Amino acid sequence: MSKEAYDEMSVLSAIYCEQDEFELLEESHLSITSSHLSRKQCQDLRQHLLDTARSLPPEPMVHDLMLWLQENFSDLIKTSSCDSAEIRPESSEETWTALLHLDHMRSKAKYIKLIEKWASELCLTGRLFTGKLILILLQGTKENIKEYIHLQKTVKVDVDSSGKRCKEKMMSVLCEIPQPEEQIMMSTFEVKDILSLDDLKKEFDLIGLTELYKQFVPSLI
Repeated sequence: MSKEAYDEMSVLSAIYCEQDEFELLEESHLSITSSHLSRKQCQDLRQHLLDTARSLPPEPMVHDLMLWLQENFSDLIKTSSCDSAEIRPESSEETWTALLHLDHMRSKAKYIKLIEKWASELCLTGRLFTGKLILILLQGTKENIKEYIHLQKTVKVDVDSSGKRCKEKMMSVLCEIPQPEEQIMMSTFEVKDILSLDDLKKEFDLIGLTELYKQFVPSLI
């Protein structure tokens, strides 16, 4: 690292000095990740930053890019959200169903809130079952379910045994399948605290997914 680049990193670490605000990675490319933005919004922001970087002098520019992003963030997100809204109806050709299994939740309230937020942003319906088994049942477009799974795997969603934020490393995708045309799609995303396996089966029965339960859930017990 050049002296100029090192000086810039020192400045940034002093400005963004709160916990998890700044971290220096040994990487040479520009990337954006956020638990509050969709993957498309992150990709759009990254492209805008790359375009801006090309217009700057060939010298350390991370600080300048951060300032530019802060000044233009609101307008960029509005534009990206509008573009997504225009595209979404055309992409919703087929409904898919996915069933995910989580091993545990340490920071349960925050974890649940994040799952509900992602489901809402991605127009996904379904259920989050918490109890002896933790299952996430999702219905929506294949693209949006893929996006949800990407977020679940790459964003810091929980805390480890020491209380430090961490990514989900023990999630398994039990299935991703097309929704049969004759099957009624769930209209909302709801959180259900399940006390027994019998109650869990009844929930699957109520939403017409008994066969899905029989195929994937008993092996988890």
